[in-house]
Amino acid sequence: MNVTPRLASLLLAATLVPTAPALAQEETASEHAGKKHMTMVESLQLPAWGGYRLSPDNTKLVFTKREMDPEEWESVTHIWVHDLESGESFQLTNSAKGETNPRWLPDGRILFSSRRGESEANDRGGRGGAPPAGPPPGGRGGRDEAGGAPLWAISLQGGEAVPFFEDEDAPRGGSFTDDYSMVAYTETTDRADKEEWEARQKVRDDGYYAEQKLTYRHIWTYDVAAGKKTQITEGEFDHQGPTWSPDGQWIAFTSNRTGSRMGDPDRSDNSDIFVVSAEGGEPRQLTTNTGPDRGPAWSPDGDRIAYTGSLGENSGARQSDVFVVDVAGGEPRNLTEGMDYSASGVAWSGDGTEILFTIANGMSSHLYKVSAAGGEPEVILPDDDYIYGGTRISDDGTKLLFTGSSLYTTGEVFMADIDGSNVEHILSPTGMMEDFELAESELLTWEGADGWEIEGILTYPIGYEPGQRYPMILQVHGGPHGRYSKAFSPGSQIWAARGYAVLRGNPRGSSGRTLEFSNANYMDWGGKDLEDLMAGVDHVVEMGVADPDNLAIMGGSYGGFMTFWTITQTDRFKAAIGHAAISDWYAFYGQTDIPYLLEFGFGGLPWETKDTFERWSAVEFAANVTTPLLITHGERDRRVPIAQGEGYFRTLKKMGKEVEFLRFPREGHGIREPRHRIFLDQEQAKWFKRFVAVKPKPVTDGEAGLN
Repeated sequence: MNVTPRLASLLLAATLVPTAPALAQEETASEHAGKKHMTMVESLQLPAWGGYRLSPDNTKLVFTKREMDPEEWESVTHIWVHDLESGESFQLTNSAKGETNPRWLPDGRILFSSRRGESEANDRGGRGGAPPAGPPPGGRGGRDEAGGAPLWAISLQGGEAVPFFEDEDAPRGGSFTDDYSMVAYTETTDRADKEEWEARQKVRDDGYYAEQKLTYRHIWTYDVAAGKKTQITEGEFDHQGPTWSPDGQWIAFTSNRTGSRMGDPDRSDNSDIFVVSAEGGEPRQLTTNTGPDRGPAWSPDGDRIAYTGSLGENSGARQSDVFVVDVAGGEPRNLTEGMDYSASGVAWSGDGTEILFTIANGMSSHLYKVSAAGGEPEVILPDDDYIYGGTRISDDGTKLLFTGSSLYTTGEVFMADIDGSNVEHILSPTGMMEDFELAESELLTWEGADGWEIEGILTYPIGYEPGQRYPMILQVHGGPHGRYSKAFSPGSQIWAARGYAVLRGNPRGSSGRTLEFSNANYMDWGGKDLEDLMAGVDHVVEMGVADPDNLAIMGGSYGGFMTFWTITQTDRFKAAIGHAAISDWYAFYGQTDIPYLLEFGFGGLPWETKDTFERWSAVEFAANVTTPLLITHGERDRRVPIAQGEGYFRTLKKMGKEVEFLRFPREGHGIREPRHRIFLDQEQAKWFKRFVAVKPKPVTDGEAGLN
């Protein structure tokens, strides 16, 4: 059972050296001899590790390792096993198409997903290409569990893997009963006009109406021994996340029954938790919160379900609490009502007396436990330089397995007793990043608007010397309710290696704080959150670190909007880069797939609160821009369609401003293709170097300095 947070804190934590920047002066040059600096190419070649699971006897660890081919720039993932007693790891699988999602079978074999044996023509994964004609058959809610890679099993002694199912029509994923005799999974229905639609597609007569729901995702079960599939749910609703009761007689799931979908201007995120007999029948609704209820977890005795639920509908700044409800029915009990922080990822202790969950708190994340009967939640992992996450409970309920990251390393693996004691570092997949010379980073706080305390992270340039001022980049996160955490940041290290200081701030509106803080930018996107960030820049200037004459700003999504917006409000930045950015909130409402977020953030619809939509639109103040701006955007971005970048670019260009527009074919909201990421990084570096002087200069007499 996962108890991981949803936000950026999924990158977890372990610090290796003190964060004090003065330490850089004490290190000798020989300590860095032969070490590499972080670059985009190096970061893309770092292996990615995950999927950790303890064996039933707690003696071994199975996990995945993804590696990048630096010539073809394509990655492949394989399964590894680590022996806790010997400390040795070995690679278990090695097919050309790779393997993912390993888990332990009761007989000691490893179950995993792989497309091994599939021809390229039948490879459902794909790597881009033209989009399918017409509306996607299953909506935009995610891939069906029946449509993934086939399941295989392999012995730890090696040899050839064998298909787990002989039946080609068997599901390719889902939730298994404890004995692996049954699978619950989701499958999307065919369109009612399937044959007619396919015939029209063949002759390219494929015009279609927008925002029409034509298919529905239902829960099915599969009897492994009998090879029998049974549809469990019906109706014009989508169903997600089926989870078996311990006795295999019931299935819990979530369903949004508001009749709305992504992109619908009247869309509601109100989902609830239901249970249904494994034989089928009418589902029984257990929750009625106005916001989303998620992640049902059965108690060991099967009598209760724990989950996270929110009282806020369509609220980007909402908080979720931990609830428990009796399967027989009754009023759910809120176990975290007194905590003014958002909870995620619930799991039961082995004896069913306690529930574990995660809280994002400031720059960190904490694992808590609380009595299932109610009481005061208690932190059970150390609150130190590590930021922990990815927690799993061993099958026997005695151990916690979790990963960690810090400002200086990522992907460390730890184990502890179920109460959080006896923390043991058991695996360092990346070798503690010892091949790299890394820049020092420091957690900061400063006073923002209204005297509020604002948090951030300052990464010093490599080779930093007190008494010298350096160019600084202000990076702004997205959301607007995202956050930066004290996890490892390759991007900050890349810029630090080029001689820049980097400030990443969490202004009001960021998550990981109280509801008041996270909601404090309501109808004020670009107002006091901008003041908070500018106060952070002032603070680093006052520290004697940042050169006030050589500042740059960059961000993506909402951070891109803030970049666009900031350069209409101040000329203090010498260069700016905005990616996937919003320039016109009024037009954005009709373009994005999340219009309901604007209705919440701006206190109404565009025609109802037009002044607010226009007040915070950068395009309305484009004439004020004097900062050179590089706009970057993916051409298939559905979240922030590229028209937002095009409109701002055309406006600034017509006004004679210094602006360039870099477009990326096939890319969505983020830039994913490795060659695109390398090119983007190179062009960003060129842009800042063109306008920002990288050479440090001394702090002059009379200037304030904290070093």
